[in-house]
Amino acid sequence: MKKGMKWLLSALFSILFFLQSFAFGEFLFQDERFTGVFTTENLDKIITEYKLFDGWYWTTEANVTQDYHGQKDCPGWTSTTESLGYKHYKEGWYGCRWSIDHLMVTSPGRGGYGECFGFAQFVGYLLSGEKNPQHHWRFFYSMKAAKGLKVGDIVRTEYTWKDKPIRHSAVVYSITDGEILFLQVSGSQYNRISVGGFSDGHLSDLRTEDEIAKLPWLKISRSKLNISGN
Repeated sequence: MKKGMKWLLSALFSILFFLQSFAFGEFLFQDERFTGVFTTENLDKIITEYKLFDGWYWTTEANVTQDYHGQKDCPGWTSTTESLGYKHYKEGWYGCRWSIDHLMVTSPGRGGYGECFGFAQFVGYLLSGEKNPQHHWRFFYSMKAAKGLKVGDIVRTEYTWKDKPIRHSAVVYSITDGEILFLQVSGSQYNRISVGGFSDGHLSDLRTEDEIAKLPWLKISRSKLNISGN
């Protein structure tokens, strides 16, 4: 009887785990080809492989069968834009999301999390092998603490301007003679991808450490693989 009960409980736990994984859209995709190399050249390889070209979009047209590197039917804008009143997004377009636990658990239905934040987390995963960079990377809250920026860092800012919340994340793409370029997407431009100065919808085209250091609520995330001595 006890053995039968243990088997039954084990089966129930297995079913619950399966249903939870299904409900949260468990992302089984893996790609370790770019892990541990924090260079502009490696980012260029990622851009080419995943078609993240400057001027292209981190979005796809709605009602088109998708196979986003193993995850079919990428979560979209169609329902979320209507239910949340996001009228400024392009009607009929999907916003692809990197299905990490933060995005899926805290707010699985809000497509907004798939913009600059999700994009940066996706690139961060490819560079580090960590599906949740926002949990596992090192964090610095000033330029001084970070001792400057490195290629592959994720820079984030959060603040309010004229009662409007400003949120932005971007990946450091290159640092050349003091000029810093970022790989990023702009939610206000339908998740348009760009390589250029840090632009959060209010402040734009910031290209130096001094400018970045002045960002409100600055957070610099850095993979442990990109820290000297590790």
